[in-house]
Amino acid sequence: MRAVRLRREGPGDGTPRRGPARPASLRLLRREARGDAPLLACLAVLVAVFTGLCALGPVELGGKEDQALRQRLAAAADAGAVLTVSAPVELPQPGLGAPNPPALRTQLESGGQSVVSTAGRTLGTALRPVRTTVDYQLLGIDSPLPVDPRVTQESVTLHHISDAPAYLHYVQGAAPADSTPAGELPGIALSTGEAKLLGLGLGQQVELWFQATRSSPRYEVLVRLVGIYRPEQEQSEFWRQLPGLDKPLEYPGQLAGTLNIAVQGLVGADAPELLAKQGIPLPTVGWEYRVALGDAAVKQLPALAADTRNLAIDLNDLLCTDSPATGDSPCSIGAHPSGSYVVDDGLTPVLTAFTGADAQTRALAGFAVASLAAVGLATVLVSVRLLLRRRAVHLRLQRSRGASATGLVLQRSLVTAPVLLLAGELGWRLGLLPAPTGTSGSPQPVAALLGTAAALLLVPLLTWYAVREPGRAREVRRRASRRTRRLVLEATALVLCVGGVVALRVRGSGGGAGIDVQLSLVPVLVALVAVLLLVRLYPLVLGLLAGRSRRGGGVVAFLGLRGAARDAGGTSLALFVLVITLGTAVFGGMVSRSVYDGAAVGAAWTAGADVSLVQQGDVAPTPVAAGGSSPVRATVAEYLRTVLLTGDEDGANLPQTALITVDPAQLAAADPDGPLARALGVLHGGKPVATGTASATAPVLADPGLIVAENGESLRAVVDSALGSSRTALHLKPVGALTPALRQDPVLGPLVAGLPADTPVIVGTTALEPLLPAQQTGGTALLLFARPGAAPAAVAAAAADALGPQAQVRVRAEVLGTLRGDGLVRIVDDVYTVCSLLAVVFGLLAVALELVLTARERGRTSSYLRTLGLAGRQAAVLQVLQLVPLAVAAAAGGVLVGVLEPRLLGPALSISQFTGGPAAPALHTDYLLTALLGAGLAALVVCAAVVESTVLRMRRLGGVLRLGEA
Repeated sequence: MRAVRLRREGPGDGTPRRGPARPASLRLLRREARGDAPLLACLAVLVAVFTGLCALGPVELGGKEDQALRQRLAAAADAGAVLTVSAPVELPQPGLGAPNPPALRTQLESGGQSVVSTAGRTLGTALRPVRTTVDYQLLGIDSPLPVDPRVTQESVTLHHISDAPAYLHYVQGAAPADSTPAGELPGIALSTGEAKLLGLGLGQQVELWFQATRSSPRYEVLVRLVGIYRPEQEQSEFWRQLPGLDKPLEYPGQLAGTLNIAVQGLVGADAPELLAKQGIPLPTVGWEYRVALGDAAVKQLPALAADTRNLAIDLNDLLCTDSPATGDSPCSIGAHPSGSYVVDDGLTPVLTAFTGADAQTRALAGFAVASLAAVGLATVLVSVRLLLRRRAVHLRLQRSRGASATGLVLQRSLVTAPVLLLAGELGWRLGLLPAPTGTSGSPQPVAALLGTAAALLLVPLLTWYAVREPGRAREVRRRASRRTRRLVLEATALVLCVGGVVALRVRGSGGGAGIDVQLSLVPVLVALVAVLLLVRLYPLVLGLLAGRSRRGGGVVAFLGLRGAARDAGGTSLALFVLVITLGTAVFGGMVSRSVYDGAAVGAAWTAGADVSLVQQGDVAPTPVAAGGSSPVRATVAEYLRTVLLTGDEDGANLPQTALITVDPAQLAAADPDGPLARALGVLHGGKPVATGTASATAPVLADPGLIVAENGESLRAVVDSALGSSRTALHLKPVGALTPALRQDPVLGPLVAGLPADTPVIVGTTALEPLLPAQQTGGTALLLFARPGAAPAAVAAAAADALGPQAQVRVRAEVLGTLRGDGLVRIVDDVYTVCSLLAVVFGLLAVALELVLTARERGRTSSYLRTLGLAGRQAAVLQVLQLVPLAVAAAAGGVLVGVLEPRLLGPALSISQFTGGPAAPALHTDYLLTALLGAGLAALVVCAAVVESTVLRMRRLGGVLRLGEA
């Protein structure tokens, strides 16, 4: 019997009725796309988020780096001039017959602009003039008898400072005139304290003199005191940088019980010509600048550093002319001859420190970004697997009907490729919209293309893997090669992980500019190996627990544990996502905690105590009241000198060594539990050392290298005096090693911090002080320990003048605030916070998709058990128990990875750039955060299992067997 095909005719005209012609391939693609719409939307969102992050993230990070650099430059400018250019100027002297050039004051501003225009393009654009100065060397004062009878010598340094009037309040008289009337004496202004100490009054003539050497002529000049001022805006940057304008410097004279006084006075802008007429012709003109970087500050760093290094050479090349007659290169400031230009560079150390810290910031941020990328890629992989699982039956049917594997791959690619490409383009454009402009960061199109390409390639690759062979042949081959592939994968991951860790530990910190790829990828490999170990181990543990539960009679627990052990391999991808997500969060918490705690150690090392005063040279501190109602609990004075050592036995010369003396009694009272206090107490029995004369041998704590070099024999130390005209020799006996723990004692920090890292150090007691001459190259530190509850500002005020006005004041609380508030530290915290939150979102999505992917197997098992009589509540508990081991394993593995990774990386992970201090800070685990993260992750997975079980019960999908499953 033949089959008859019925055809629908058109209305009344005998023609067939036809719709619009559409190719069969387009109808097929539309049908495939409608069926895959939910998962295609999920893939599209993942790709859009990734490309949006590639567009927005680097730009935001670059903006934060620019802000951090500007913050450091502002802090450096607040402490002092970042860049100073100076040159001695030669003014015409009377009787030499030289023509008079224009007044120097009219050419100071143009000279400063010449410096800016001579600097390189980047530096010249960034320089901002702060002030112009004209400085004279120290001049003697022949004034009336001073108020203090101990004063035997008085001296003054004259300055003209362009911005000084804004910070002065004249209580008597007025500021020195910039154009002194003819016949008048040059004017000078002093502070109220300086005028009182010198015994001078307003309008009084003051005789100044200068004599270079004893054999050179003595020049004398008369000036008139025309103004007496007091500070205005005492807490301003001006007075922090120039305290000597208000407070005179007092230091011991050559004779015992005598006192020398050095003050600083202000003169008008025409003082150079007036003083030159009286024989003092060589002032030094200086221009102080700060550096203000605008947009894309970090991008300008290399050029800025190069311009700064070459500034002195450029100035002397362009502003000086070669003289063929003499062979010299005389320089000039306008029409005035000058000496060579000298650059006081405080900018290069700031840029160098920032470059190192920024490299470490990028390395730490790179690990968080790499972890987020791994989690995102794993989530995409789960989505594609689920997409293919939903089409598995359809693909097998098409394959059995003769469809080629290549055709099926092209079909799936044609469905997903347009969606993913459109999502990538949309995410990129949306990411660019809020991105700020003018930062050092730039969008990363290559990374966005790689991420989109990875998502595009996963679809054809997994499709090819699924349909490359017919069903039966594929199953046989899969069972035969599954174990081999797994072993190869695990061995490869283990070898790469071990090799990467060893290479990082050998390499140490620093991986060049930009993201440290090696440091970013090795932690991801560590997490992968941890997951592979967990997949191998925790099924064995579950099997043991299942055996115990079977003997205990708990059928639900037994079935749940056995099911979890059986499905361990299938949930490995979800386990990887959870472990790396939690590991990254724990890692970031450890870094933040270590930086936070390490900053406290670094601040203690930098300050040495609650407050410290540091002065160059050997200065006798003024006694500071301690105890009672004073905010100061105890004080410790330390002195630093440079000595030359030779062995008493073999006479061998040893490296230049730093000798630090400290009073053990003061140190024991102030810091009894400190390692140095205990070592000195044991060394000297708590009593001062009586050295007697220079021929006596004084016991000291010496650098271990010195002890090894001389086999513990005594050392002969030669100490040059301040003027270099005499030297003192004494004998030191190393009776104890200055171990790293002792050298890193915070009480030594204020003096040792300024020494090169390889400088040997010897620590003795202040009993050596009578035998040691003063040195200008040394240093003095006064450590102030606060009484409980006392404000650091009150402690600093109590000893403000203990070492003179030029002393550098360091308050531990302020140093700590600066370290913890650094912009680069905030970048690390922000990057880990954002990446951890996004990784959690991706991780939860991956786990949810993984649950959907494996729900069919769990539903089939539940159906079998319900058919055999398992109750509905027991089936729900079984569903949850099958996923609880995954949550526990993920929490344990993530915490373990996050805690162990920093230890495995070793010296490659350095955070000392953020904390200061003499050594790398210890790694401190944030146990509270770690416990909360682990518990939260486990709770989220369990909640997902409960939700899945509830949905199954509501839909009753596990209550009956489906057709063909009996």
